[in-house]
Amino acid sequence: MPYRQLDDLPAVILAAGEGSRLRPYSLEVPKCLMELEPGVRILDFILERVRGAGLKRIYIVARRGVSKLIREHVGAEVEVIEADLDSFENLYSMGLAARRIKGKFLVLMSDHIFELALLKAVLERVRNADADEAFIVCLDREPAILEAEEGLKLRIEADRIVETGKSLEPLYGIDTGIIFCNESAQKYIEEALRRNGPKASIRDALNLAAADGRVGYVDVTGLLWKDIDTQQDLEKARSLYWKILKRELIRPSDGWVSRYLNRSISSTISLALYKRRLYISPNILSLLSFLVSVAGAFFLAFRSLLLGGILVQASSIIDGMDGEIARLYKRSSRLGALLDSFLDRLADLSIIGGIIFALWPLNFLLAIASILASANTILVSYITHLLQGAGVEVESIRRIPVTRDVRLFVIFAAALLNVLDLALYFLAFAPFLYYIAGVVLAGRALRQEAIQPSIKSGRVPWPQIPRHMIPIKEALSELVGRLLKFIVAFLILRLLTPVLSGFTLIELGESALTSTHVLLVLEMLIVIYFGYAILSSVRKLADAIAVRLVSKVGATKETIKRIFLDLTYAVLGLIAWVYATNLAEIPLIGEAVSKLVMAAAAIFFFITLYRLGKRIYRVFADAYDRMMEKLARKLSHE
Repeated sequence: MPYRQLDDLPAVILAAGEGSRLRPYSLEVPKCLMELEPGVRILDFILERVRGAGLKRIYIVARRGVSKLIREHVGAEVEVIEADLDSFENLYSMGLAARRIKGKFLVLMSDHIFELALLKAVLERVRNADADEAFIVCLDREPAILEAEEGLKLRIEADRIVETGKSLEPLYGIDTGIIFCNESAQKYIEEALRRNGPKASIRDALNLAAADGRVGYVDVTGLLWKDIDTQQDLEKARSLYWKILKRELIRPSDGWVSRYLNRSISSTISLALYKRRLYISPNILSLLSFLVSVAGAFFLAFRSLLLGGILVQASSIIDGMDGEIARLYKRSSRLGALLDSFLDRLADLSIIGGIIFALWPLNFLLAIASILASANTILVSYITHLLQGAGVEVESIRRIPVTRDVRLFVIFAAALLNVLDLALYFLAFAPFLYYIAGVVLAGRALRQEAIQPSIKSGRVPWPQIPRHMIPIKEALSELVGRLLKFIVAFLILRLLTPVLSGFTLIELGESALTSTHVLLVLEMLIVIYFGYAILSSVRKLADAIAVRLVSKVGATKETIKRIFLDLTYAVLGLIAWVYATNLAEIPLIGEAVSKLVMAAAAIFFFITLYRLGKRIYRVFADAYDRMMEKLARKLSHE
C-alpha cells in the first residue's frame, strides 16, 4: 500500500465492551470515557494518536445505550456504528465495521492506550504488507508476567502467526490490540461468526487465517502500551500515560545527546510545568535558550571555562523545551519553528566566536578550523532541510554525532577538560561525515525510485533444505568452536610475546613505541574480534535456553533471553574496564586512551545494570506484588 494512501485507511475503534471488571464506574460511563488525567479521556487519547498518524476516516463501534453518549463526545467527524444486539463478543463488533467499510481497515481497542510510535510501526508494516496477509497483528515479545497471563498469546513459525490463544504458553509474546485487516480478512471474520455466532472472538478469525498461513505480525517490543480491564489497570494506565507523553516528546531527528541526556531533563521540566498548567510561551523559551548561549559564549571567551561550558549545555537543554511545551499544549506554529531555527544559528555562531576569542591568536590550522566550524553550524541544518525537501528520510544519518545537541555537548566537555582547540577541530571536520552520508543516502533514494527490484528481498532459494541439527546443539557447537579459536590465537600471541617484545620501532622524544606496545594492541584486537564472535554465539544459545525456561518462569522467551544477555554484557563491561588498564603503557596516547576506555566501560556497565533492573521490574513487578499480597493475606488470616 503506497504511503500516500494510508491517510485514507479507515480506523475502527471497538468500544462495545461492557467493562464489567470496572463496575460500578462503568455503569455510569463506558470505559473509553474514563479519564487518564482531568479532561483527557481514554478515547480522546486514542483519537489523538490515530489522527497524529494521519488517519482521517474513523469509526467507533458502540453498544446500545452508550452510543449516543459517545457520539455526542466525538462529534460529527467520527462515525459511530451502533451494535444491534445486547450480548456479543469483539469479533461481532469487527464484523459490523467490516460490512460497513468493505475493504482494508485498522482495528484498535478502546481500552488500550499506546504511544504513537507503536501505531506508526503498524502503518509502516502495512505499507509493505504482502498481498496474501489477511491480518497483521502487533507482537510484544516482553510483556509483564500478568499481561502475558491475560493477553492473547501468539505462536510463530517462519515469521507467520500459526496459532493464537489465551491458554498457550507465552513463548513468543502477546498481541497488543492493534490489528490490520486486509480485504481478505472479511471472509475469515464471516466464517468465524458463522461457526460460533455473536459469541465468536477475534481469536477465532485469527486462527482460521493462521491455519492458511495468512497472519503476519509487526514486532513492537519496547514500545509502551496498556490494556485497561480493572481498577488497578486504570491506575497503572494513568501512570503510563505520563511516561508515554514524555517518550513522545523525543523527536526522530534528535541526536544522541538530546535523546539520552537532554530530553531526560527537559521533558521532566516540561511535564512538571504541564501538570501544573504553568504555560510559558515557546518563543520565550527559544529566546531564553539564545540568551543563555550568548552568556556561555561570553564566559568561554574570557576563559571562565567551567561556567561557560555549563551554560552552553544548559542552553542545549532549554532549547528542547520550546518544542516540548508547544506539543504538550498543542500550540506549535511555523513562526515559532522559524524563530527557534534562526536563534539557534545565531547562538552557535556566538559560541564559536567565544571559543575563537579564547584561543586567540590562532595558528593557520586553527584559523581554517574556525572558518569551517562557523560554516558547519549552518550547513548541517541546510543539508538536512535539502534532503527532507527531496523526500529523503534523514533519521538514519542523524545518528552521526554532529547534530546540534552533540556539538554543544562536545563544547561543554572540552571546556571542562580545557581543550577548546579539540572542540574546534571536531566542529570543523566531523560534519563532513554527515555530508558524505547525506549524499550517499540521497543517491540510494534516487536509485530506488528509478529501479524497481524484480526479486523480492529476503526470499530463500528453492528448494529450501531442512536443517537437521537441534538449535541448542548448533549454538553450543558454534560457541565451543569460537572459544577454541580464541584460546589458540591468544596462546600463540602469548608464546610469541617473549620473542618479539622489546624492540624499538619509533623514537618519540623521551619515550618510544616498541614491539611490546604493538603486541598489546594486537592482543586487544584479538579479544575484541573473538569477543564479538563469542557474544553472537551466546545470543543464539540464550535464545535456545530461554525456550526451555518459559514454562517455569512465566515470562516470554525474549524477556528471558534479554535478561541473560544483559548479564553477559555487564560481565563484558567489567572485563573491558579491567583490561583497559594495560593500554596506559602505550606512549603519548596510552594514558588518555586507557581512561577513555575505562570511562566508556564503566558507563556501559552501569547502563546495562540499569536496563537489567528496569526490565526485571517491569516484567516481574506485578507478580511480586501479587505474591506479597497473598503473603500478607495469609499472615493476616493467621
